[in-house]
Amino acid sequence: MSLTYGSLFSGIGGIDLGLDRAGFTPLWQSEIDPYASRVLAKHWPHVPNLGDITTIDWSTVERPDLICGGYPCQPFSTAGKGAGFDDGRRLWPVFGNLIRERRPATVFGEQVASKAVDTWIDLVHADLESMGYAFGSVPFSSASIGAPHIRDRNYWMGVADSEGLQRYGRSVEIN
Repeated sequence: MSLTYGSLFSGIGGIDLGLDRAGFTPLWQSEIDPYASRVLAKHWPHVPNLGDITTIDWSTVERPDLICGGYPCQPFSTAGKGAGFDDGRRLWPVFGNLIRERRPATVFGEQVASKAVDTWIDLVHADLESMGYAFGSVPFSSASIGAPHIRDRNYWMGVADSEGLQRYGRSVEIN
């Protein structure tokens, strides 16, 4: 039995593709951009696109082992308006509430790397730890693997600790 995932802010499925190649099975995706949604439908025709994350009744959606998302970067991107926490596209609170409600064993995210994000990533860290997740993050630049451009990103992961896993309904053995 393979591990399952749900994908938020799916875009054209970059994170999804990596998870598929790692052996995960997609349960659902959530994307509102029309072009990106057509790409998802072409490559994952059997996976439902739930649409706008702010309107989904998550209690009716199957809980995956992992929830991932590369949510909108415009609030923190140096290419954006720099509105940060005041930008309506700052969707971490919605993502965080979904994690709190559905309690996946693992969460994975991606966000633009910038000084504004450093403050933001501390908030995500604190939120996840308060929910019973161990947290780690790593900055990464596409130029570091030979890409002809600099695309700095911050990748983060939260893994439910033993108490969090027990709340998720999994048995935990500590050797």
